[in-house]
Amino acid sequence: MNLLNKAFLALALPITLIGCSATPDAQVRDLRPLQIERGDKVTVETSTPLLVIGAPTTVTFDRLLVGGTPLTINARAVTATRALFDADETLARTIGGHLIDAPTTITLTQTVDGKAYPYHSSPSDPFPLDLFPRSLRKMADDVSLKVTGGTLWTWLGTTVKDGTGGVAVESVVARVNKEEIFRKWDTPPINGRITKEEAHVGQPGGMPAEEFARYDINHDGNLDEWELEEQPQDDGIAAAAGLRAGDLIVAANGKPVTTVSALGAVWNTDSASVDLTVKRGAANATIGLPRYGKPLEIPAWLIWAIVMGLAAGIVALPVPVIGGLIVVWERKISAYMQSRIGPNRVGPGGWLQWLADGLKLIMKEDLIPAEADSILFRASPYLAFVGLFLVFMVIPFTGWLIVADLNIGLLFILSVTSLVVVSIIMGGWSSNSKWSLLGGMRSAAQIISYELPASVALLSIATITGSLSTETIVRAQGGAPWNWNLFRSPFTFVACFIYFVSALAEGNRTPFDLPEAESELVSGFNTEYSGFRFSLFPLVEWVNLFVIGAVVSLLFLGGWRVPLLSSQHQDASGLLQALGFGVFLVKIIAIIFVIIWIRWTLPRFRVDQMMNLCWKYFIPISFVCFIGTLAYTWLLPASVQYFSRYVWFAALGLGPAFLFLQRVRYNRGKYIPLNLNPSL
Repeated sequence: MNLLNKAFLALALPITLIGCSATPDAQVRDLRPLQIERGDKVTVETSTPLLVIGAPTTVTFDRLLVGGTPLTINARAVTATRALFDADETLARTIGGHLIDAPTTITLTQTVDGKAYPYHSSPSDPFPLDLFPRSLRKMADDVSLKVTGGTLWTWLGTTVKDGTGGVAVESVVARVNKEEIFRKWDTPPINGRITKEEAHVGQPGGMPAEEFARYDINHDGNLDEWELEEQPQDDGIAAAAGLRAGDLIVAANGKPVTTVSALGAVWNTDSASVDLTVKRGAANATIGLPRYGKPLEIPAWLIWAIVMGLAAGIVALPVPVIGGLIVVWERKISAYMQSRIGPNRVGPGGWLQWLADGLKLIMKEDLIPAEADSILFRASPYLAFVGLFLVFMVIPFTGWLIVADLNIGLLFILSVTSLVVVSIIMGGWSSNSKWSLLGGMRSAAQIISYELPASVALLSIATITGSLSTETIVRAQGGAPWNWNLFRSPFTFVACFIYFVSALAEGNRTPFDLPEAESELVSGFNTEYSGFRFSLFPLVEWVNLFVIGAVVSLLFLGGWRVPLLSSQHQDASGLLQALGFGVFLVKIIAIIFVIIWIRWTLPRFRVDQMMNLCWKYFIPISFVCFIGTLAYTWLLPASVQYFSRYVWFAALGLGPAFLFLQRVRYNRGKYIPLNLNPSL
């Protein structure tokens, strides 16, 4: 500790020790982010001021065991109540990769004059960590490693960090002799497994705890053959040259180095090798490392851009297919409901009719009115498509298959879907047609109005979950229906109904299709469009059915959760992930069918009826649901909330379902269906 820090400590310590760490309210109150990726800086916030900025600080994850002991990492105090630590490669290797849904308490400890002052988080409210999840960032890193061969340090087979007086070597890739380890530590009965007791971990003459933890990939306290087979079978370049973990590199080619970046710059010289001066204990050693063969490093932003572009393409390609299949399905359902024959000519059963219609629209002439604003007129349909397409970025189709698990996922969905109303207004105004302008204005009034109750309904779910992340909301539910948010309370049940109807109104679906009321406004805001640009507007409408189904499913119906299975079981199996994807699609298809059913059953509302439903009923009811959800969650004991789910499932789920089936049975017995001949 330098003289300035000592002076600061002498002045600050008497003040900060008074009523700080000795009081019971000296706690860790927040940890952000909870989803930690490589390269993140994680903030730990305390309820009372820290002792000294600059004092040695550590963060311990009390329930996250590595090698049988709680994980402890070094941090740094940056403000009076905040400390930071880095989620770097060393932490990732210590954790052992992806670790999800690991609730743990936190202890932040500052050491002043040899005495530890701890700050504990509440044991009753552990932090649900998602450490190093599978993400596009990790995918970009993996692609970069495969394309370039890795960074300089990956090529050398070592990890380094800035140290005191030089660059510290944290680890080196060295050959692990599986046969020798088993011969030494696998005592009778010989079973191909080494336990901690057999290896005498932490005891004199036994295997060091750090070495055992490095070999124990799955952290089960045993070393199996497959775990040792995963270890390096040959020495890395650094290990072969004689570099060891714990060395301190003080000079390179005769010049002092104190930072990792300065050491890496030495490889940009013209010499054939780099001679490192290494401090090892009380002695110094010289180690020669090759300079040629160093991998070409592609900029990280370029790899990231390529991966994001590919991910966007993978998500975007199925969008027109989804819209096309929904079109054919809706035409078939409407035909059945009206006792007529639907599309049955193009493709098997007529299921390729959407492709024929799409090709016809693409080949039609693209006309732009002479008096229209050509730039805005052209941009409008693309803006509508982008607004809908972006929703797919935060939809978790499985625990693995999600483009970006944003911690503001619900707000993101509400924000990007609002681009559609901007597109509709833009298209109506830029057409320079009074019919299109009236359709755009009517659409704006409708969509903006119904966004309010939809947003409040979503806030009710965010309140009981404690997160705006779509992935977190799915994991907070169970696979069984009585564990869905739909039956969490009567308020969430009503909130689901409000959001569903409001989403229909925002998507201009019957009975809320006034912006496209053909009999009143020719075709609404898209009257002047033709060809491919015209096709984008109905494409957005039909794909929006899939989005509505996905959002309702993940918020209220458990999303990809499979009944009777925990999220940890699904995360551990690719087949179960595929099963969860299928469950999610089934729920979406069921909701789409209900939406189509409503369209071909109910007549269109008048404008005044539509606005009355929103402002006089949905908005006040949505606020009642929000306040009721708060009271239900905070005032009722957890045990009452848990068992009441079964009651609400029986009353709001099984009861209406039974009455519905009884009515269907009555109708089928009373009416005789017509037999249609598809060959006609």
